Amino acid sequence: AINLDSSNNAESTKIKYPLVALGQICTLEYGKALPEKKRVVGEFPVLGSNGIVGYHNEFIAQAPTIIIGRKGSAGKVTYIEKNCFPIDTTFYVRLNKDCDTKFLYFVLRELNLDNQQVGIGVPGINRSNVYKIKIPLPPLETQKEIVAFVEQKTAHISHLTQERTTLQNSIELNLQKMLVE
Repeated sequence: AINLDSSNNAESTKIKYPLVALGQICTLEYGKALPEKKRVVGEFPVLGSNGIVGYHNEFIAQAPTIIIGRKGSAGKVTYIEKNCFPIDTTFYVRLNKDCDTKFLYFVLRELNLDNQQVGIGVPGINRSNVYKIKIPLPPLETQKEIVAFVEQKTAHISHLTQERTTLQNSIELNLQKMLVE
């Protein structure tokens, strides 16, 4: 998680860019109710608080967008590059300031929004509380550089994970051949 608390050690957590409240950068719009029986199968993903839950022939959020679980998997952050239909257990992000969507996604993912849960029974997050959270907001060009860096490292991690799986499978296969006729 990103440590934005400079009260612990001002030297090690000196923030390079202005801190801006999320409420100045974006709004969290409520998803709409769309029961399964009212969905008309189409090309647009229907997103719940835990990701894609179906498809519909209409969308309410334009791509790319960020979906945040509001109820259920409250605080889970999903990035989607297709127009979509977020349902009423979610918020979808609408930018109102120059900010790269994917940059904001990476930052939101690091904020552990599930720690913002409130309520008894089905926990949820309150957007008013989220709006108060401050994040560093570098210039747009720097945001794009950060996104490129994170995507490159994520691709490298995926490659290494795949390589590890291949090696594990090879060990199991060869061990089997060595021990069994």
